Amino acid sequence: MRSVAVLFALAASALAYQVTEPTNSTGWTTSGPNQVSWNKVDTDSANFTIVLVNQASFPPTSQVLAALVDGSLGKTNVNPPSGGWKAGTGFQVNLVKDAENLNTILAQSNQFSITTSTSSTFSSATSGSISATAASGTLTVPATSGTAASGSKTSATDSAGALNPTNSDTSTNPPNSAAVSMGKQAGLFAGLALLGAFLA
Repeated sequence: MRSVAVLFALAASALAYQVTEPTNSTGWTTSGPNQVSWNKVDTDSANFTIVLVNQASFPPTSQVLAALVDGSLGKTNVNPPSGGWKAGTGFQVNLVKDAENLNTILAQSNQFSITTSTSSTFSSATSGSISATAASGTLTVPATSGTAASGSKTSATDSAGALNPTNSDTSTNPPNSAAVSMGKQAGLFAGLALLGAFLA
């Protein structure tokens, strides 16, 4: 009789929901939504509630992550609870009948871990800034503007040129136009002198 009962139990488990993810090898992380996957047969209930439990912690914890999940989907992403994901080991996902019957377990995952996410992202924007995002926060370092530096260099060069002209005229000779003017005046005086002598 015992062997018959075991066979019935195995047959029932083979026809019930089965959680395929998360597993001990995949686990979850503390950043963003995490995925729950399952297998379903036609005789399973149409929907269920997803509960995250940890019987290995003290005290044991139980948190409802999603209610009335459509069983035909095969997988869904669950958002973190109000307090966020807590890193640790010994977690399990239970598929239960509904939020009012948390002890009516339709399927249960293997134990898995939730690990702290330490991913970093580096990006360069058009403004020339570089951002580094990590679990500890965000650090933004503005890059040196090539245009500003170039402009400063040009201004310095222009100022130096104004203070120290390289093409300044240091000659003491009068300009050519002044010499021509003096020559015309001398010719005029000579003409007047000849005219006076002729009249005399």
